[in-house]
Amino acid sequence: MSVWSMLTRFVKSVFSNKEDADIDLIPSYLPMIPESQKEYYKSAHLTSMWASGYVQGIHNKLMNSGTGNEIVVVGAEYISGKPLGVKVVTSDNSDKVDEGLTKQLKEALRIDKFDKKNVKITELAGGGGVAAAKINIINGIPSVSVHSVDQFWIDFKNGVPERFNFFEEIPNANAYDKYFLVETREIKSWSNKTGKTAQGGFSTYSVCKIVGDDVKPIQEEALPDTIAKHIRENEIQLNKPISIGLSSLGAYLINNTPTNSRFTHLELGESDLSHCINFLFAVDYVFTIYMREGEKTKTKVAATERMFMKEKGKRGDKWSVDADEDYFMILKGSLDPGTTLKDTLQFIQGEFRDQSYRETMEYFAQKAVTKSGYNPNTFNLGNRDVKATEIYSLRDATMRKIDKKKQIIQNEYEALMWDFLYLLTDRKLDSNTRIIVEFPDPMSTNLSELSSTLNNMTSAQAMSVEEKVKMIHPKWDDKQVQEEVNRIYKENDIGEVPDPEAIGGAETRGG
Repeated sequence: MSVWSMLTRFVKSVFSNKEDADIDLIPSYLPMIPESQKEYYKSAHLTSMWASGYVQGIHNKLMNSGTGNEIVVVGAEYISGKPLGVKVVTSDNSDKVDEGLTKQLKEALRIDKFDKKNVKITELAGGGGVAAAKINIINGIPSVSVHSVDQFWIDFKNGVPERFNFFEEIPNANAYDKYFLVETREIKSWSNKTGKTAQGGFSTYSVCKIVGDDVKPIQEEALPDTIAKHIRENEIQLNKPISIGLSSLGAYLINNTPTNSRFTHLELGESDLSHCINFLFAVDYVFTIYMREGEKTKTKVAATERMFMKEKGKRGDKWSVDADEDYFMILKGSLDPGTTLKDTLQFIQGEFRDQSYRETMEYFAQKAVTKSGYNPNTFNLGNRDVKATEIYSLRDATMRKIDKKKQIIQNEYEALMWDFLYLLTDRKLDSNTRIIVEFPDPMSTNLSELSSTLNNMTSAQAMSVEEKVKMIHPKWDDKQVQEEVNRIYKENDIGEVPDPEAIGGAETRGG
């Protein structure tokens, strides 16, 4: 196994075509994607595979440490670790919660298992950079479906989604023919009974076939029998626009990030793994060597020739010795002069460089986590001594990233749930009614650890009263923190809060 040759093949294969690639990392659906988005989808397809834990052509040669999957899952846990807070606010400018509508919406979301779908959305967006949700009507009831970056593309107009295209490959006995069922969501206009122009969301199904780099629409009468059977069994009407009962598309783009550092011209998010593929590869490569060396250095047995048993086979005689046997028969004269029984069996074990491999894997894993935008301590990596002033920056590295994700997701969720409730109420929802979605903090403070940290800092006079208040109340603003510091000083008869500049920064007094 050669590091350079393996890395060379990997780099060569990324985004190569099938003719000159050792490993095929190009998605089969790529010809359907708009030209301006193809490079993005190649990258997103690759990061999605790392997030899922298996990259074709890579992990049939290397063992998978699961680092990429862990980064995505842990990041999603911060967002979807607990159920969402949802409430419906009335339109009378009083911001009063409508208890009836709130209960109706929550119950419908519970039945639709939206908490589970919320986890899926955040994980798919973290792995691929984007995910999509859409509302379907099933037996007259709205239901939300979740789609990965490998299941849809969007046509944009002026930076806004104009058309969603959801696709799935139709099972086909002929592996060389790729047929896809495509559902297109778009806004259409028509004249109503009063002669006025109205508009709303429509869904249209079609079938296309990929031949080389070309996409060919297939009419219903020209479908192969297996494809036509699939369409009939699922009761799909092809090439017929059907209203979805909403003024919107009923489809929602969930970006993982507000911007994309590589594809700045696209309104598509960036995967958590987009900048750390090389480090993920390095972790898996070292992990593979680590496991291989562990196998090679396991205990081996060396035995004298007389202890081997001969077994006759079609391809010649085989010799074996069973070291697990409790008894061996010593034939007369079987021991050489001056030898004892213990000389006939020897156990050999090579040296296993466990620590060096662990340190190397942790180094690459830490680099991968850092490149993904998270604090390594979130993943129990990089356990080093930190100064009191670093505690917040280390913690905030993860929290800043999570807060950005929440802000992006919140807007789309509120739009989705408004449409969802609109369909639940038989399209009688007041247009001024608002849905408010809140993400609860899934991480509760460990009071024991916090108390221990504060005691240690106090004993070492290493933290000011202000810093301690910030640690206990991380969401307070500077004014609230200062008021609490003043209260502590007065309660403990310390006097006024000292000026750090006037006393050389010794603000730890009385803490």
